[in-house]
Amino acid sequence: MKVGICLLLFSSTIFAQALYGPQGQYLGYSQTSPSGVTNVYTTSGQNVQSYQTDNGQTNFYSPQSQYQGTSTTPIYSQPNTTINTPRQAPQAPSVKGW
Repeated sequence: MKVGICLLLFSSTIFAQALYGPQGQYLGYSQTSPSGVTNVYTTSGQNVQSYQTDNGQTNFYSPQSQYQGTSTTPIYSQPNTTINTPRQAPQAPSVKGW
């Protein structure tokens, strides 16, 4: 039974993303649990904020889990990309068979 519990704990997926400032300096990281709660950490690993988005509403919490407020505007995290990567120009639609 202990083996089954260990496998269950390791089957959860946690997503982490590094955070960088406008000049490229490392600011910390964010980590999202399978339940959708995102925790934001400093470079030293201290939790500075948590938030969770559900049905277009984002609830914010302090490191002590105190409710800080709500935003109904969607919050989108930027994907991890290389700084100054050129964007690809939009491609014209193509029709096959002509």
